[in-house]
Parts: sequence; C-alpha cells; structure tokens
Amino acid sequence: VCLFVCLFVCLFVCLFVCLFVCLFVCLFVCLFVCLFVCLFVCLFVCLFVCLFVCLFVCLFVCLFVCLFVCLFVCLFVCLFVCLFVCLFVCLFVCLFVCLFVCLFVCLFVCLFVCLFVCLFVCLFVCLFVCLFVCLFVCLFVCLFVCLFVCLFVCLFVCLFVCLFVCLFVCLFVCLFVCLFVCLFVCLFVC
Repeated sequence: VCLFVCLFVCLFVCLFVCLFVCLFVCLFVCLFVCLFVCLFVCLFVCLFVCLFVCLFVCLFVCLFVCLFVCLFVCLFVCLFVCLFVCLFVCLFVCLFVCLFVCLFVCLFVCLFVCLFVCLFVCLFVCLFVCLFVCLFVCLFVCLFVCLFVCLFVCLFVCLFVCLFVCLFVCLFVCLFVCLFVCLFVCLFVC
C-alpha cells in the first residue's frame, strides 16, 4: 500500500510536471513561430504583390482610357465648335485662306496643348494621389487588422486544442504505462 501510494504520487507528479512543461513550451514555441512566420510572410507577400500588380494595371488602364477618351472628345468638340463658329463669322470679312490657316493652327495648338496638359496633370495627380493614399491606408489597416486577428485567433485556438489533446493523451498513456510497469516490477520484486 505504501509503495503503491508513494510510487503513484511521485510518478504522477513528476511525469505530469515534466510532460506538461516540456510539451507546452515546445508546442507553444514551435506552433507560434511557424504559424506566425508562415502566415505573415505568405499573406504579406501575396497580398502586396497581387494588390500592387492589380492596382498598377487598373490605374494604368483607367488613366489611359480616361485621358484618351476625355482628350479625344474634348479636343474634337472644342476644336470643331470653335473652328466652325470662327470660320463662319470671319469668312465674310477676311480672306478664306488666311483665316482658315491661322485659326486652325492656333486653335488646334492652343487647345490641344492646354487641354492635354490640364487634363493629364489634373487627372494624373488627383487620381494617383487619392487612389494611392486611400488604398495604402485601407490596405495597411485591413491587412494589419486581419493578420493580427487571424493570427491570434488561429494560434490560440490551434495551440490550446493541440496542447490539450496532446497533453491529455500523452499524460494518460505515459502515466498508465509507467505506473503499471513500475508498480508491478516494484511490487513483484518487493
């Protein structure tokens, strides 16, 4: 009885303490490091590569299409309206050739330069500044929040489930095997 009680208490305490400490420390460190590194690297690399490629392509396409359409429409509308009005008003006073050449060249050059410069600068600056600032802030906040929440939830759930299952199984198997072997050997010898 004394041997059985002493051996059972000593073995149970030693095994439980050692197994719990070793398993908890090893599993917690390994799982936390692996999960954090893998999740952070994969998410960060994939998200930033995909987002920057998509953003660059979308912005380039949108800007090019918007600028081309706006410039084309505005230039042709303005040029044709201005040219037709000016030509039809001035034709009866001045010579047809001089007016046509001067007006066409001046209007085309002025309108094209002004519209192109204004539209391109305004659209480019506004779109790029607004989009990159908004997207960078949103992406940074979303990524940080998502990564932080996902990592903490996943890590804590996985760690606690794995630790509880591993510790429960290992402790019971080790304790029962060790206790029964030791007790029967000791009792048999004694």
